[in-house]
Amino acid sequence: MTEIDAYAGSKVPFCRRWHVIAEIDLARLVADHSGLEHMCRRLEAIADALPDLPAPEETDWITAELDMLSRHNDAEDRLMEGLFRREARDPLARSVLDHIRGRHIACTVLGQDLVAALAPDPDAPVPTEPEALGYMLRCFFEGCRDAIAFEELAILALGGLRLTADARALLVDRIARRS
Repeated sequence: MTEIDAYAGSKVPFCRRWHVIAEIDLARLVADHSGLEHMCRRLEAIADALPDLPAPEETDWITAELDMLSRHNDAEDRLMEGLFRREARDPLARSVLDHIRGRHIACTVLGQDLVAALAPDPDAPVPTEPEALGYMLRCFFEGCRDAIAFEELAILALGGLRLTADARALLVDRIARRS
């Protein structure tokens, strides 16, 4: 984040700092979202191919990606809190940030369930049925895509005038491509 501190000596607390959200501030988030979208496409292909199960290499890759999901979500939560710390005092903004955190938790739990289903315990009495696995896959990738879209819309809305033209264009382009 680029901080402009033109009012550092101001006695008016709300005028102390103005955070500009530049494209570079969103680069890591957008890269992570692109990676998640790629994983969702692969999971959708697995769901479409059921009842055939994925190859072991594909399963290994996906379980590794899903295992990293909680770290990714924690990093995003910290980023959102950092970007919108001041806005979080507003009840609507706080609600939006809490909603994003809730979606992250839901995606993490669904991801953990998928890891258990895709790499089952060999001693488990019954493997996951293809229909159940298909439902789990679809819940995950649709929920993940919705969370990404909501988060990018939230940044666009909460960022408002603090977004640079390039940052705004980046978000608008990503949102428009989904429509």
